[in-house]
Amino acid sequence: MSARDLQIVQECLDAAIHGPFFEDWEFDTLMGLTRDEVAAIAASWPHADDADARHLAVNNVLNNLLGYPHGYGRRWHEFFSATPEEMADVLARWRGDEAFDASPKGTFDRLL
Repeated sequence: MSARDLQIVQECLDAAIHGPFFEDWEFDTLMGLTRDEVAAIAASWPHADDADARHLAVNNVLNNLLGYPHGYGRRWHEFFSATPEEMADVLARWRGDEAFDASPKGTFDRLL
């Protein structure tokens, strides 16, 4: 991953933790990790003691920021220096996918 990719992932992890995108009651279900677990991964990004948890966090955070109907699309620029398209490209590279499927099926298929 490029330095820009790493920056985009860091912004996404931070926004998922501290931003308005995901309520506490749904965070664990959507991410497969607690907010504190994702915060620990963000604090050590791009390194992590648990590579599986890091993979889960990055996959599910980016996927849910892009596909979950959180209702904050108009405020995107307040949290991210990247466009949704750039973020989708990073997610596809992270997963090793040839392309990003923006359909609802694509979102569900990417959940881990």
